[in-house]
Amino acid sequence: MLKQLNQLMHARSPWVAVSGTALAVGLSYMAIFAVPPLITVFVDDLGLTHAEAGSLMSVCLAGFLVGSVLSGRLAARFGPAATITAGLLLCAVASAGFALTTSLPAFLVCRAAVGFAGGLIYAPGVTLTTTVLPPRQANIGVGVFLSGLSVGGTIAFFATPLLEDGLGWRWPFFAFAAANLVGAVLARMLMGTAGGRAPATADRAPGAVTVLANRTFLLLCGSLFAALFVAYGVFTWIPPYLDETLGLSTAQISTTSMLMTIVGIPATFGIGWLADRTRRPLGVATAALALPLMLAALIRSEGVSHATVSVVAAMSALGISGGLGPLYALPPAIVGTAAAATASGLAAAAAMGGGITSSYLGGFLVGATGGYGVSFAVYTTVAAVTVLVLLPLLALSLHRARLAATAPAWGRASQR
Repeated sequence: MLKQLNQLMHARSPWVAVSGTALAVGLSYMAIFAVPPLITVFVDDLGLTHAEAGSLMSVCLAGFLVGSVLSGRLAARFGPAATITAGLLLCAVASAGFALTTSLPAFLVCRAAVGFAGGLIYAPGVTLTTTVLPPRQANIGVGVFLSGLSVGGTIAFFATPLLEDGLGWRWPFFAFAAANLVGAVLARMLMGTAGGRAPATADRAPGAVTVLANRTFLLLCGSLFAALFVAYGVFTWIPPYLDETLGLSTAQISTTSMLMTIVGIPATFGIGWLADRTRRPLGVATAALALPLMLAALIRSEGVSHATVSVVAAMSALGISGGLGPLYALPPAIVGTAAAATASGLAAAAAMGGGITSSYLGGFLVGATGGYGVSFAVYTTVAAVTVLVLLPLLALSLHRARLAATAPAWGRASQR
């Protein structure tokens, strides 16, 4: 009966499978983003330093990076849906393990496993989405996928402080572990066999070394590194900034944190749709990723109101959430469909490298300077470099690559 229902769902629309990937990435990000709302709890109640608390996110993203690098090969061998399901199961086990210890080394191992699980979900989810949809719907498809991330982050930022206040810091991790366990079954049903396994010729597809030799792809990786550097600076350090610098209540912090993630839901849909409609995905992404320049308003903490921080946080998060979609949809256009899975994994790994650096560096700078101003100055600077240097260079390189690909054979020969 379940098999017949599964076949019926996928006979109707590939969007059913895309909804399964969105569910999966949302569940994983509930577990990933359970830590930022509890950073002050870990510092005040468990005795961690700010750098150690930040490392809970950094090591998670390091695991994500490793999982992303390996996910392309795993998805090619076992299929994206199976790889994603395995990631959800691992995320459930690791989240429960985190809740059962107070040892920093054990914390780090469990968070690394949560991140590794996220890597098994993210890149295969992007690959499955861009595989089952036509190219003209690639950006909106990735937008739908990323909306799951925003929903998961919203739930984590809203529910984590409430569960901690009522039941203790362990219970958010137990709850999200259970959600990932149940979600693994549901997401697998929704995804079915969409994307399938790579054909036998996949073994002869361009490998990681060949993909990384592509200059345009390297610029994409650099852009994603910088964009995620800013993103994790916003999502990791604004909640404790609200607590330690502004002295806001748990309810106020929870509201602002939830606003940061909930704006990503319409942003991923809207910006993905606009990128497809205008056929200028990089232009749309650049405009969106310029919004985090508003972080400059937080460099000087004196006189900053809760309303100001909420607006800056929401607009920065909106730009980040929406602007990343068109970038993640680019690998097939740059390296071709045969190497898309490998390229998506490498792109996600590069992005996580930015998140790792950002999460740890932010905590180090807070501890070293006794405030958040220097951290926000760094994030603002990187945002400016992203939109003024990296993305224009990426657009130019992609344009030149397309011209070279469409040039007559005699023209390409003369260029050589």
